[in-house]
Amino acid sequence: MDTVLDVAFVIAIVAFIKTQIGLTGNAVLAVAFGVALFFGVAPLIANMIPVAAPFIKVVLDTVVLFLGAAGSVDFIHSITRKRTI
Repeated sequence: MDTVLDVAFVIAIVAFIKTQIGLTGNAVLAVAFGVALFFGVAPLIANMIPVAAPFIKVVLDTVVLFLGAAGSVDFIHSITRKRTI
C-alpha cells in the first residue's frame, strides 16, 4: 500500500473503533499504533508461512476493506456532526 492510503486506512479504522467502543484520549493513540503495527507486521508473518500466505492475504484484505469502509463512514459522520452552520 501507498503511505497515504496506509494513513487514511489507519484513520478510518481508528474512527470506526472510536465510534463503536467510545474511546477517548490516549486510548485512541494506542489503538492507532496497534492497528498500524499489526498491519505492518502481518505480511512478514504471512511470508514466513508460505503455504498459508495466500489465505492470510485474503483475510487481511477483507479486514482492510470492511474496517476501512465502516471507518470511513464513521469518520465522515464525526466530521459532519461537529460542523453546525
